[in-house]
Amino acid sequence: MRHLGLWLLLAIAAPAWAANPRATALARQGQQQYEAGRYKEAAELLKQAWDIDPSPVLLFNLARAYDQAGDLQTSLDTYRAFVGKPNVDPDLVKRSNLAMDRLRSLIARSDADKQVNEAEKRRLESETAAARARADAEVEKARLQKLDYEAAEQKRRDEAKQGPSNRRLAALVTGGGAVVCLAVGIGFGAAASGSKAAFLDASTLEAKRQFEAEAKGRALVADLFVGVAVAAALAAIVIFPWSGDQPGRAVSVSLVPMPGGGGASVRARF
Repeated sequence: MRHLGLWLLLAIAAPAWAANPRATALARQGQQQYEAGRYKEAAELLKQAWDIDPSPVLLFNLARAYDQAGDLQTSLDTYRAFVGKPNVDPDLVKRSNLAMDRLRSLIARSDADKQVNEAEKRRLESETAAARARADAEVEKARLQKLDYEAAEQKRRDEAKQGPSNRRLAALVTGGGAVVCLAVGIGFGAAASGSKAAFLDASTLEAKRQFEAEAKGRALVADLFVGVAVAAALAAIVIFPWSGDQPGRAVSVSLVPMPGGGGASVRARF
């Protein structure tokens, strides 16, 4: 019925094309394409015919061809152009208005669908961008954590390397102090022996008392330095980073006054 309607319209307009054989030929070729369902090709041929002979009936058929080809906006514009022509068939105007109402509804629905699709597309793009940003943040966080871990491990290794060196230095200093204290203790011990010998050789009570006090004082100092020297030597042994060194080593020194001098109590735990 659709094809028949176009054919009748072309037949009605045929006398108008008698003076334009080219337009008539193009219009009939357009009719053939329309009947074959090739609406886009039909519209192109009818447009060429319209350019040669701008017949209102031909314009109406051109609008129908655009409609069937799916070019809704162009079809609506062409129907508007048709109804704006003077002295056109009222029945065709009525049919054009009905077609325009339908096209407006379809175009509005298409625009609404397009807006919904665009909004959905924007939403998906936004969610994708947010997910990508979260993924990038997680990757960056993992990278920073890895850097922190590597830095902590490097610090631990450096400290592990530096620890034995510092302990070795501390052991050497402590051992040196032990040697110095031992030398001082020996010196005061020799001085105490000298004071003791002078005490024995003294002929007066006052002299004996003086040498006795010197001997006791020097003996006490000698004992103290010897005790400190022993403690320092043991501490140096504990501090020194021996292979397979075990924790829990300790040295304690207690100074004990004794008659005629002093003593040192040394306790060590290995």
